[in-house]
Amino acid sequence: MRGRATTATDTTVTRGTRGTEMTTGRPHRGRRAMFAALAAALTLVPASWAHGETLTWAQVKARAAARSPTAVEAKQGARAARAEAAGAGRWPRTNPVLTGGVNLGAPFGHPEDRAFSVGIEQELDVFGVAGTAARASQQKVAVAELEGAVLKLDGLAEAAEAYIELERAQRVLAVWTELDRGFERIAAGTAAASRAGERSDLDAILASAESAGATTELAGARAELARAQARLGVLIAAADPSSLRVAEEPVRPPDARGRDVLVAAALRRRPEVGLWRARLGEAEARRAFAARAALPEPTLGLGVEMEREGTDAAPASPDGASGARHERTQLQITLSVPLPFFDRNQAERARALADASSAGEQGAIAARQISAAVTRAKAAVDASWTALARWQAIAPRLDEAQAMVEKGYAAGQVDLFDTLASAERVARARVQILEARAAYLKARAALSRALGEEP
Repeated sequence: MRGRATTATDTTVTRGTRGTEMTTGRPHRGRRAMFAALAAALTLVPASWAHGETLTWAQVKARAAARSPTAVEAKQGARAARAEAAGAGRWPRTNPVLTGGVNLGAPFGHPEDRAFSVGIEQELDVFGVAGTAARASQQKVAVAELEGAVLKLDGLAEAAEAYIELERAQRVLAVWTELDRGFERIAAGTAAASRAGERSDLDAILASAESAGATTELAGARAELARAQARLGVLIAAADPSSLRVAEEPVRPPDARGRDVLVAAALRRRPEVGLWRARLGEAEARRAFAARAALPEPTLGLGVEMEREGTDAAPASPDGASGARHERTQLQITLSVPLPFFDRNQAERARALADASSAGEQGAIAARQISAAVTRAKAAVDASWTALARWQAIAPRLDEAQAMVEKGYAAGQVDLFDTLASAERVARARVQILEARAAYLKARAALSRALGEEP
C-alpha cells in the first residue's frame, strides 16, 4: 500500500514537466517509481511466504527410507516371511492324537463283557519333510528381503523426484511472486497517471491486463507448490505438508563412465538380479518340499487295552457258583502307513515347476531391461546436461538484459509495455533455467535407480 501511494503522488505532474523530462533526459519521478518496481520484479528474491523447517536431501532421504509407503510395505513383507519361517521346519509337524474306546459287549456279545483302550499316536517324519520345509521358508525370507530392497530403491527414487519438484516449485514461485508484485505496482502507477491525465485510459487498462496475467501465473505456481508439498509430505509422513521447504542441492556434472561400464555395474548392484535368482531357488525348494510331502509318512501308536469277559453260570457246579470273570491288560503298538495312490501333490509340484521356469525366464529378461534402463537414463542425463549448460551460459546475460531494460526505460527510450514484455521474458527465461535444472537432477536420480544406487 505504501508503494502504491508513493507512485500515485510521484506521477502527478504538469505537461511542462513532461516536456522537460524528454529534453533533459532525466527520469521523471513517476518513471523512477515504476523503474524501481520493475527492478524489484526482475530481481530473484526469496518469497515472503517461506516458513517452516527447511529440509536437506539427507534429511528427506532418511525419513523416506523409514516412513514412505514403499518402505513400510517392504518391512511388512520381510516381517511376515520371517514369522512364517519361524514355525517351519519344526518337528513334530503334526500334533499327537489321543485315542480311546469302550466296548460294552451288548447287544451282540455277553452283557457283562467290557473292553477299555487308551493310546496316543504320532506321525513320524522319516523322509526329512520338516527340514525341506525349513529350507523353503528360508528361501521365502530371502525373496522378501530382496523385494524389500527393490521397494526401498523405488521409494527413494520417488522421494528424490518429489524433492526436486518441490525445490523447483519454490524457486518458480519466487520468480512469479516478485514479477506479480512489480507489475501490480506498475499497474497502480499507470492508473494514477491516467487519472492525472498523463497517460491514456488504454495504457491503464493494458497495464492492468499485464498485471492480471502475472497474477494468473502466480496462482499456477502456488498450485504447483501445493502439489509438490503434498506429494513429498506423503512420502516422509509430514504432519503439515504445507510448511515443507527444501534446501537447494548443488548440481554435479554427469558420470563420466561409459555405457558398457555402467551396465556392468548395474548388473552387479541391482537387487532385481538377485531377486529372480532367489525366486528361482524358492520355487525349487517348494518343489522339493512338495515331492517330500507326497511320500507316505508312517504313524506310530502306543496304547493299553483292558478287557474283562463274563461267563454264564455252570449248571453242574458243586458249589453253586453262577460263573467266572476273566480280566486281562495288554500293551498295544500300532503302525499305519498311508498309500499314495491318488494324492501325490501333483498340483503343488507342477505349480512350483512352473514358477521355477518363469523365474529363470524373467531373470534373463531382467538383465535386458536393466541394460535398456541404464542406456535410456544415461542418454537422458547427457541430453539434459547439455541443455542445462546452455541455459547456465545464458543466465549471466539475463542480468545484462535486465540492466538494459532498466536503462532504456529510465531514459525514455523503451515504451512501458515493451518494458513489461521484456520483464516477463526475463522471468520466463529464469523459469526455463529452473526447469532445465530440475530435468537434469531428475535424470541423474533415474540413472542412480537404474544403477541400483541410492540417489
